[in-house]
Amino acid sequence: MTKLRYRNLLSIKHGGKGIPYGGAGELRPDGDANYGFKNLKGRPELLDSVPELLSDPALSEAVKAINAAQTGLLTVGCTSRDIVDENGHRRTGYVEFAFNSASLVADASNYFPLYFHFDRYLSSSESTLQVAYEWELMQAHFLDTNVGGFTCSVFLNTFYVGSSGEAQKNWAEAIALLTHYLGGIPQRATDYIYAVDG
Repeated sequence: MTKLRYRNLLSIKHGGKGIPYGGAGELRPDGDANYGFKNLKGRPELLDSVPELLSDPALSEAVKAINAAQTGLLTVGCTSRDIVDENGHRRTGYVEFAFNSASLVADASNYFPLYFHFDRYLSSSESTLQVAYEWELMQAHFLDTNVGGFTCSVFLNTFYVGSSGEAQKNWAEAIALLTHYLGGIPQRATDYIYAVDG
């Protein structure tokens, strides 16, 4: 019997973007808004300045863990929202991250071990959560340090359930699994994109 009913997929998105990117916070048709990039690497005191995190403690914990000074990653963007339709209630969102290393971020294949070992981590988990994780690589250029490479977005979609409260609970559990995993990725190189004090 399968312990965890999940999907964990990896794809590549064609196109790219520059980082930092701006955002005025204007609502899009899907109800989300873009507030722009903020360098949070090793700077937990700035978490409260990110509007996307104010109403989602689980997402805030993920961003805090990924940007911790000792990890080898940094966040690029994130959001989350509730979906309610004729099928019921679910929650969707994403966290986008990159290696905090000019050499590691330059090669998209460096992300595959993260994806693969997260799948093994999910497989060994005792959770029975129904959720889809969709990892998406995309080209990016870090303008402040003139570093080209790739970012990775992990989109999370909980399965439909009967109530908003249950959807929120499932979202918190789904993102906690990702938080625990990505928060444990060590710094492997010192050619930082964004320097960390201390």
